[in-house]
Amino acid sequence: MVIDKIGGIGPSYEPRKADAARDTSGSRAGQDNIVISAEASRAQEVARISRAARETEETGRADRLKEVKAKLSSGAYDNLSDEVLSTVADRVTESFLG
Repeated sequence: MVIDKIGGIGPSYEPRKADAARDTSGSRAGQDNIVISAEASRAQEVARISRAARETEETGRADRLKEVKAKLSSGAYDNLSDEVLSTVADRVTESFLG
């Protein structure tokens, strides 16, 4: 197989010389700016509050779970009154039926 030369490489195909060095000593050199919109600020605040609420809720659940485990181990739930049993049954029924 033979590959023939199609055309020569002329002066227009030579590598370009680097432009003059840019002046980076201007007043904006080395400074970055960022602008946060009001909507983004509100979203950030909502996310922060949500995160704080979840952490508080999880801490509260852990404390409540420790309390219930302690009552179970001490036998506080062994002899429940009819009123307590009725309330628990109502709550279970309500949770299933909506």
